[in-house]
Parts: sequence; structure tokens; C-alpha cells
Amino acid sequence: MKSKFIKENLCITLALLLFLAISFYDVFFLGKTFKVTTCIAQALPSGPYGQENNKLAFIPVNGTDAPVLEEPIYHFLKLNFRKGILPLWNPHQACGYPLIGMIQIGMFFPLNLILYLFPELYGWDLLIISRFLLAGLFTYWFMRSLRFPKISALGSAVAFMLSGPMVLLQYWTANVDILTPLLLLSLERLIRKANIPHMCFVALCFSLTFFAGHPEHIFLVNVLGFLFFCFRVFSIRPRAKVKTVTSYLLSAYLLGTGLSAIVFFPFLRNFFSEFWHAHPPHVGLDGEPLRTLLTIALPHFFQKVPLTYDFHFAGWWGGYLGTLPLGLAFLSLFNRQRQGLNYFFAFLGLSIIAKSYAIPPINWIGYLPLFSMCRYYIHANHLAALTVAVLVGMGIRAIQLNKKMFTKGLFFSLALFLVTGAHLLYYKNANHVSVSFQASLFCLLILFILQLILFSRDKKLCSAKTISFILVFALSMELFLYIHRERPDRFNSFGKVPYIDYLRQKDEKTRVYGIFGALYPNTATGFQIDDLGMFLGFLPKRFVFYVNSLIIENLFRDDLRPPALRTIPVTLLPEKKPFIDLLNVRYTISPKDLAKTLPAAGLETFPRPIYEKEVSIYENSQAFPRAFILHRVIFEPNEDAVLKKMIEIKPHLNAIAILKHPPDLEMHRRLSMTPVRDSSRAEIIKYSPNEVLIKAYLENDGLLVLSDGYHPDWVAYVDGKKTDIFQTNYLIRSVFLLKGEHAVRFVFRPFSFYLGSIISLLSLTVMLGLLDIYRSRRRKQKNG
Repeated sequence: MKSKFIKENLCITLALLLFLAISFYDVFFLGKTFKVTTCIAQALPSGPYGQENNKLAFIPVNGTDAPVLEEPIYHFLKLNFRKGILPLWNPHQACGYPLIGMIQIGMFFPLNLILYLFPELYGWDLLIISRFLLAGLFTYWFMRSLRFPKISALGSAVAFMLSGPMVLLQYWTANVDILTPLLLLSLERLIRKANIPHMCFVALCFSLTFFAGHPEHIFLVNVLGFLFFCFRVFSIRPRAKVKTVTSYLLSAYLLGTGLSAIVFFPFLRNFFSEFWHAHPPHVGLDGEPLRTLLTIALPHFFQKVPLTYDFHFAGWWGGYLGTLPLGLAFLSLFNRQRQGLNYFFAFLGLSIIAKSYAIPPINWIGYLPLFSMCRYYIHANHLAALTVAVLVGMGIRAIQLNKKMFTKGLFFSLALFLVTGAHLLYYKNANHVSVSFQASLFCLLILFILQLILFSRDKKLCSAKTISFILVFALSMELFLYIHRERPDRFNSFGKVPYIDYLRQKDEKTRVYGIFGALYPNTATGFQIDDLGMFLGFLPKRFVFYVNSLIIENLFRDDLRPPALRTIPVTLLPEKKPFIDLLNVRYTISPKDLAKTLPAAGLETFPRPIYEKEVSIYENSQAFPRAFILHRVIFEPNEDAVLKKMIEIKPHLNAIAILKHPPDLEMHRRLSMTPVRDSSRAEIIKYSPNEVLIKAYLENDGLLVLSDGYHPDWVAYVDGKKTDIFQTNYLIRSVFLLKGEHAVRFVFRPFSFYLGSIISLLSLTVMLGLLDIYRSRRRKQKNG
């Protein structure tokens, strides 16, 4: 029995790999890559340095966030892991932020080991292929756990792993989504047999969703899992003891939360007190334009490519589900399967799609707590694809077992044919009519093939098994033909860049800022230099309010625009320059051809570039050092008042610091006896993600200011003794020092991470202990 199980899983893994090798032959065999980094600004406005001729005619996926959000952070993690550093803080963007609080990056997700262990040239492609494979494999296992035939399970696996959401949305969010069938599998086993191993399996799958990252996907995936659990428990009630199974489920959730505490606790701690996000109050009610609904079945009706460089989308954000998958899903509904599970998944799939399009009355869900914070039309696509994929397997089984399927299939085929025809008539004068006509002809061909297969089955021209294989083949061919072949040649995103090397040769620790696409936000993280720009779903709230109040009024808003400081030439605003100088922004990086239009760009006020090759670099000699000494302070316990006072003392920021702190009479007395300026100085000895070591030489008592972001989890030591850190000038941090020479050490020590680590370790110990006790009892029962 065990050898049969191993053989089946080995065969299905090889089969899925074969499907993937054929579907993505250009990546497997022709040196192409899934990366789309050349489609967006990076080190250069055109993309990575040296890849100027590797640019695509169009963007082959729905969006270009991965090169900005994922590649730099994973490369940063890889470089630090190789140094033996676990980087809990990222110092390279926006004056620094708590990386450990960014749950969406999936720092500890097992699949991301691929990016840490393999060369950059191959790591990204191996990761994407692994996602596809696991998505298919988990779906296959789930269908087999429901006791569907192998070929039906294979059809579901192919339908999910080659669906539009899987192919076109290659973000870190997919790490959570591919776990959905595995989570459902664990819940199914727990329902069938409530015991400790199955409880631990649920706990492990539940915790993996947290390790995989992205809050909205964690929430939506687990909501789907809970709904599945409720339906299955009550649909097979005669064989399931509801109270017992529910108690095991609650125990699994508790244990899983403990296992994930190492990432979940830091996220919660920062989400509620340190982060800002751009979701407006009504985000849970937003949806896609209804006209794009047809593209779920006909992805190329409005244009041949998923996304143009003017960011015009072809249709549904998810990309497509396909004509044949939807047809098979429809056919699955003509008889009750697995205690009505087909109706459950059909209702769930329709609900997810309806919510994505904000269709009443399902849209009311967007008013509920937590649900109101989710963007469904972006984050629920993989779940819609999975529900359809499950129904695909059920549809194949229905065709194997039932008669008169040709007539039933006609309902779907005629309905889609009429809807497509109506769209063609409506858009007969549109500029995309030729593309729409081609897409409609392809859809008609797929419908003809489906009806031909159903006719063959009804007339028994082929065996049920042969028909099933034909359906899986036709399904894979349709999805294969939707895959775009516009891919760049494989390349390194963070190779050698001359101007980056030039900046690294500078002795002092300084911050830079890229404008008009040069050194795009987050790129600096991959190169391990410091940039003022940033682009992430969560931003440090003090950085956001500092920029909004002192640099660009109301730049960050709750309106679903990308939460980023990018391309905007903030360093060109003379009236804002003191607030930029304070943050140690010494170099501005611009495209090299910008010098030809200096007046239009506002750079006429800048000196001549100190570097002018692949980019132009301008030096701001008035930028403050990264660490410096001040002898005058203003105490202000109200945070909003700090920003107002900074505007008042703008010309004197190089002499006065504003501390968010109640008045300290002793510090005030000591500083009142010092000169405003002296020869005190500070020198950075060591600078790493979690630690900064500074040698300070003070002629008089003073304040050592470090222009890195303040966070309450930083601690400071002066000559080995712990001291207070002050939130300074709203955004940055400082410590008070007495006259003399001092060694000052800043260390990032997030209590939530260490507490979470202990709880995760204890939870793992408990889980292993429970499994050991269970096995011991089973062994005694067998021997007894």
C-alpha cells in the first residue's frame, strides 16, 4: 500500500513537471525568465544596468510589483543570511523600517529558501516553477482525499496551476494561495478522523499561511478553509461528531497561532502602532469594471496582451480562468457530488467573483470587520481559480458517469456564444474589434471541441477513461495557448553597476535619492545602499507624516494609490531643503539625459554633476552627517506639535533638536551651560541592519543624533550602559551624552519577535510531544 502511494505521487509529480516544462518551455530550455524587471525602472529608468536591450514589447503579467517589492528585499535577505545576520531591520529605505514586522515578505517561508540558496540568475525562475508545481500537487492531493479518480484530480491540478491568477500574478501573495488546497486537505482529514496527528497537520498548514505572508491573503484563505470545514462537518454529520471535531479544530488554530507567533506577533505589534497603509475606509466595497467579466472566459477580448506600458489592462485582474474550465465546472453541477460539495464550491466561486465585481447583494460583505479592509478584486483571484479547478475535476467525473452530457453542455455553450456575440455587436466600432473577433473565434473553437467530446461520450465512441484523458489534454492546451511568450533573456537584477560602486567608494555613510526613475524605490535595498525613497504596502507612519507635513503636502493618502515616495524630485524643492538635509540626503541621482533640460527639471539650482555616465549624480554638500552632535534642545511631548515647531525652527535644524519628551530639567540645565557649537564630532564605526556602533567625541555635554528612523524597539548603550533613546525631530533618534569620549551602540531588539520566537518554539515542542504521546499509545494498543 505504501509503495503504491509513493509510486502514484512520484508519477503525478513527474506528470505535472512535464506539463510545466511544455507550458514554459522558453524558461526551461531557451534561457528566458519569469522576471519582468526590465519592464520597470530599477537602477536605471530603463531597468537593470546592462539590460537596456532586453526590454519587452509589453508586460506579460498583470503588474510589475515583484521587481520592486520582492526582488530587492529577497536579495538583501540573501546577502545578510550569508553573513550570518538575521536582518530584523532594513536601514536602506525611508530612514529604515522594521523588516520583521512586514509579514508579507514571508522571510521564513520554506519555499523562499530557493532564493537564499540558489544563484540569483536562476533563483526567481526556480521559485515560480516551484509555486506552480506545489499548487498542482496540493490540488491533486486534495481531490484524491475527496476520493476522486486520479484523472479527475489531475484535471483539477492542471486547471489551478495554469490558471490566469497563477500565471499572471507572480507575487509573494501566491505563496499563501498555493497552500489553500493543502489547508483544505488537512481539514478534510480532521473531519474524517479527529485525532492528534490530523489536528497537528491542520495547525501546521494554518501556521504556514502566516509564514507565507500577506495579511489579506492569510485572512481570505483561512476564511475559505473555515467555511469548507463548516460545510463538510454538517454535510457528513452522521459520520462526524461535530463537538469533537470542532474542539480539535479550535485546538489546531491555537497551536497554529503559537507556531506562527515568530512572524505574527511582530506584525501585530507594528501594524497597530508603527505602520501606515493606503487602504481607504470603503476599500472592501470596491470592485472591477463589470465590462471585464467576459475576460474570465475570453482573456483576449479587449487586447492581445494582459498589460500595456500605459498600464491598460485587458480585463479581469486575475487574468482568466478559461472557456473549457468554466464549461467543465458548469457540467459538474448536474448531479450531487460528495455530499453536495460541488454546489458549495460553485456557490463559493460565484460569490468570490461577484464580490470582486462589487455585485449586489454579495457586496455587503465589504462592510464586515476585517472584510472591510480587503481588496477582493486583487487578492481573491487565486481562490476563485481554485474553486473552478475543483469543479473541473468534478466535471470530468460527471462526464465519466452521466448520460446526455451533450445536451447539458449546450446550455453553457449557447449561453457563452450569445454573450460573446452580444459583446461583438456592442463593440463593433471599437478599436479592438479585430482582437475581439479573434478571441471569439478561439472561444467558439473551444466550445466546438467540448461539444464534440461530449457527443463522443454520449455515443460511446470512446471509453470514459479515454474521454477523461482527452479532456485533460484539451484543458491543458487551451491554458497553454493563453500563456504569453514575450519574456526577457535570463539576467541578474543586482549585478555590477558603475555608479553604485562609485557611491560605495565614498567614505562617509550617506543617503541618496533617485528621481525620474533612476534608482527606483527599494532598488537600494538590493544593492545595500541607503535611499530616501520607498515603495511598500505598509510604510513607517512617522516617515509618512514627516513627508506629508514637511516635504510634500498630503503625498501619502488613503486612496489606493501605490504607497510610495518615488520619482518625485523632492530634493529640488529649495524651501523643503532643510528637512531633506536633516535626513542625510547627500546625493541626488537622475537620468543622464536630464541635464539637457535642466530648467524644465528644476536642476538649474544644482551644481554640476559629480558623476555623469549612465546616470547623473548631484552632490548636496549641506546635507547633515548621518551622526552629529547638537547642544540645544526643545522638549515637546505632543507629537503633532513637534512638526509645527520644526517648521518654526527650520533655519536652525543644524543647532537645535526637538525631542518628543516631557521637559527634562537636568538635561536642560546641563545644555544651557554649553556653547551652541563646538568641535564635538561623531564617527560611525559599524553599521549593520540590527546594530549601529558610533564613537562620539564631545567637548561639552550634548545630544548624539542619528538620522535613522525612530522605533520604540531600538535600544541604546553608552559605554556599555543602557540609556534612553529620544524620538528626535519627529522621525529620527538621539541619545544624551556627557562631555568626553563615548562608545554608543544602537541595537534593534523587538520584544515581539523574541517573545514570538519563544512561543513558536514552545508550540513546536508541544506539537512534537503530542505526536510522540499519540504514537506511543498506538504502539501500546498494537502490542497490548
